[in-house]
Amino acid sequence: MKTELAILGLLIEGNLYGYEIKKKIIERLKDYVDIKFGSIYYALNKAVENEWVKQTGTERKGRNPERYVYEILPAGKKYFRKLLRQYFEQNLLHFETDIILMFIDMLEAEQKEKFIADRKKFIEDKLNEIKAKISTKTEKEGERSQIFLYTYLKYHLQAELDWLNSLMKITNTH
Repeated sequence: MKTELAILGLLIEGNLYGYEIKKKIIERLKDYVDIKFGSIYYALNKAVENEWVKQTGTERKGRNPERYVYEILPAGKKYFRKLLRQYFEQNLLHFETDIILMFIDMLEAEQKEKFIADRKKFIEDKLNEIKAKISTKTEKEGERSQIFLYTYLKYHLQAELDWLNSLMKITNTH
C-alpha cells in the first residue's frame, strides 16, 4: 500500500518515468523507507492494468533504453484518495525497531551499550539532516507536503533521541 501511495502521490505532482519516481522517493525519504526498484515497476504495471495510470509515451536519452512516462488518470486520483483514507483510518503505530526493542535485554551489556550509542549517533545525524532540509524548503508547488513529512520526522527523531538518552541512563545504572 505504501508503494502505491508514494507512486500515485508523486504522479499527481506530474508525469514521471519509473527511475524518476525512484529518485524522488530517495530524495525525500532516503533513510526512512525501503522501496525496492522492482516493486516500483510492479506497482506501476498494476496501476496501468487497473487503469489508474497510463503510459503517455517514451523518453530516450543517448544510448539508454527507452523509458515509459506515466500519467495518473482520474481513477488513479480517486484510488489514491481511498488509499490515503484507509491508511489514516488504520491508526497503527509501528516503527522498524519496535519488535527488536522487545528483546534488547537479551543482549550482553556491552552489545546493548554499543547498540544504544550507535543508534543515538545515527539519529542525531538524521535529525540534523532533517532540520537542514526543513530550513531550505520553501512553499513552492510540491514542497509543502515535504515540509509536513520532514517536521513529522523531526519530532519523531527527537522523541527517539530523548528515549535513547533515557535508555542510556537506565542501562548505565544496572
